[in-house]
Amino acid sequence: MSINEREMVTLFADFRGFSHMFDVLPAYKVYKFTNRYFQTASDIIRKYKGVLDNIVGDGFIAVWGKNRSNPDAPLFAVRSALEMRMALLRHNIQYKWESHFPLEIGVGLSMGRALHCIVGPVQKPIDTVFGKPVIIASRLGDVAKNNEIYIGERVAHSIKKWAKLEKLPKMNIKGFKGTYPIFKVEGLMDFTLKDRERRNSSFIRFVFPEIVALILENGVRKSAILKNLSPSGAGLEIVQKTDTPISKNDVIKLDLKRFDFPSISTLNGRIVQIRTISKETEEERCLSRVGIEFNELDSEKKRVLNRLNIA
Repeated sequence: MSINEREMVTLFADFRGFSHMFDVLPAYKVYKFTNRYFQTASDIIRKYKGVLDNIVGDGFIAVWGKNRSNPDAPLFAVRSALEMRMALLRHNIQYKWESHFPLEIGVGLSMGRALHCIVGPVQKPIDTVFGKPVIIASRLGDVAKNNEIYIGERVAHSIKKWAKLEKLPKMNIKGFKGTYPIFKVEGLMDFTLKDRERRNSSFIRFVFPEIVALILENGVRKSAILKNLSPSGAGLEIVQKTDTPISKNDVIKLDLKRFDFPSISTLNGRIVQIRTISKETEEERCLSRVGIEFNELDSEKKRVLNRLNIA
């Protein structure tokens, strides 16, 4: 194979709390969880036209542009990172033996020219990518806090039209001179592509995958993945348990304190729909999709919810 140099976007992600799993669980259970998640992450990367390049211990590298250039690579890579974060949240609440120490990931993305090449001995060659953006993505992934996504300046410039970004202080990258502009991804507009542009008819939404608390009438709190949120209500994915069942027409509260909205801390509502989406197994809990209808919303709350409308 010849060595090809081209523009690529590289993504590096690794688990937080991975070593602790080996301290409290048999190795085969750690293997089952991580391998299941790597498969899910690989499916997400492939859906957005990337390649899972390598798995190293508790981390992995994905690449966009390895085989051919793609002008949408930065957008696809960031969307993949957001969906992988959501997938890990789902795995955390669904696995029975894992719920008492939920895993989190740190993700870094960088863009630049890199080599697509073969490395290693001729007896066992490895098809991989090699270059500065790979190292920078790895460094950003290492310093990203729990479930945060850090991106370099070129990725940020490419997606700023569609993203909500927080500019962080410039950072020293180990092994390189000077400081580098770094950005944290807060959200990404959800839209339908037409000729690489957002359709005018698309409703602008930011993707904020979060774990929230559903509070039952008796005060019991249940962890849930918030899938969407609007003035009409909310959609959640939640674990069903026999000791604290939920039923249609139950009155509940949704705890939104983690979002730090100025005018919203909790929302009152009732459950209007429950649909089972996975079966109970020896290792996985039963997961259900729950629809909630809100009440007692004022105009300010409706305005905030209209803007967010989590996808």
